[in-house]
Amino acid sequence: MKIKPKPVWNFQVSGNAETSTRSVIKLRDIELTIDEPIDRGGTNLGPMPVEMVMAGLAGCTHVISNKLANHYGAPITAMQVDIVTTMDSRGTRLIEPIDVPFPKVVINITADMDGPQEAIDQVIANLRHHCAVSKMLQQSGTQIIENWIVNGVAQSDG
Repeated sequence: MKIKPKPVWNFQVSGNAETSTRSVIKLRDIELTIDEPIDRGGTNLGPMPVEMVMAGLAGCTHVISNKLANHYGAPITAMQVDIVTTMDSRGTRLIEPIDVPFPKVVINITADMDGPQEAIDQVIANLRHHCAVSKMLQQSGTQIIENWIVNGVAQSDG
């Protein structure tokens, strides 16, 4: 199946507040629950909104890395993405407004890739420029650190 390119496109997400902490979100033909943990007044029936942002970053990292890898001729045969972040929760706890809720995000990417090192280097160098979630976080002031291990060897992005 050939994917038709759409440089700019629209999509819709709808949310229904079921409780003060739990939302049921509908997008495409998918329904998911976003909630807070029990110790924060929720029912723990789904991830927190901020966890969904990081889940989106993990998914975007995976998809865009694969697109880049295929583009540069270094296809990914296995990939694990692990994210560790620091969150300044003063804003969400109503202490004071803040500009950068996630000061630092570390993405640890372990991948098996085929292809020449030059192609692998291009994937590593370009990921941060093409993942929309990463770009959104970077533009908010978040420091994004990508640590790559490819074929068992730690890589440098510059």
